[in-house]
Amino acid sequence: MIIKEVRTRMRGKRAFLLVTAHLVILVLTVALAYLFFRSALTSTGNLEERRVFGKAVFGIIIWLELIMVSFVAPALTSGAIASERERQTFDLLRVTLLSPYSLVIGKFVSSMVFLLLLLFTSIPIQSPAFLIGGVLPQEVMLAGLILAVTAIGFSALGLLFSSIFRRTIQSTAITYGISITLVFGIPILALIILILLSSTSGGGILTPLSPSGQVLFILLGWVIVCLTPLATMVGTEIILLDQHSLLVAKITLENGASLIMPSPWIIYIFSYLVLSSAALWVSIELVKKRDR
Repeated sequence: MIIKEVRTRMRGKRAFLLVTAHLVILVLTVALAYLFFRSALTSTGNLEERRVFGKAVFGIIIWLELIMVSFVAPALTSGAIASERERQTFDLLRVTLLSPYSLVIGKFVSSMVFLLLLLFTSIPIQSPAFLIGGVLPQEVMLAGLILAVTAIGFSALGLLFSSIFRRTIQSTAITYGISITLVFGIPILALIILILLSSTSGGGILTPLSPSGQVLFILLGWVIVCLTPLATMVGTEIILLDQHSLLVAKITLENGASLIMPSPWIIYIFSYLVLSSAALWVSIELVKKRDR
C-alpha cells in the first residue's frame, strides 16, 4: 500500500508542481526579506543588527513552512479513505488480503513521505540565516521537529475524519476548520483576550488574582500555548532567549514565588504524538467496523 500510494502521488505532475511552487514561494519571500532588511541595516552593519536579520529570515521561512503543512497535510489525508468510497473502490480493497491496519497506515505513511519531502527540500533555503548569523543549531532542530510533528498530527486528523465521513468534502472541510483554528484562530483569540485584560487591569493581568488564581491562569495559558504550533514556536524562542533554557521555564508570580513549567515544545510534541496515535487507532477501528 505504501509503495503504491507513493508511486501514484509522485508520478503525476501534481507533486512536481506543488514542490516547485513551495520552493519558489520560499525563495521569493526570502529574497524580498533580504532586500528589505538589507536596506534597513546601517552602513557598518553591527553584529546585533545581523543577528536580528538572521532570526527574521529564519522566522519567515519557518512561518511559511507551517502554513504549507497546515494546508497540505489535510489535503493529502482528508480524502484518503472517503475518496475510495466515492469511487466505489473501498470494497475492492477490503476483499483483498490487505488488513485495516495496513490500509490506514499505508495511506498515512505515504502522505507523510510527501510532506517530509517538502520540508527536506526547503532546508537549503534556510542557508541565508546561517550565513548572516543569529540562528542557533538548537533552534533549527526544534523548528524542524515541531513542523514534522505538526505534519503528523494534521495528517492523522485528516485520516480520522476521512474514516468517519463518506464524503470527501465533509472530511476536508472539518479537517481544514480544525487545523486553521489551531494554527491561526486560537493564537489570535488569545492575543485579543490578553490585550483586553491588559487594558482593563492597567497592564497587570495577574495582579487582581489570588495566588491560586494566578497559577490557574498561567496553567490555562500554558495549555493554549502548548497546543498551537505557532504559539509553541514563539514561546519556546522567548524562553530560549530570556532564560537560555530549552527544557524548563521559570515564571515568577506577583507574590515573588516561582513556578517551574516544562518548555512548550516538550508538551506540544508529546500531546500531538499521543493524539495522532489515538486518531490512527480510531481510524483503524472504524475501517474494521465497516466490514462487519
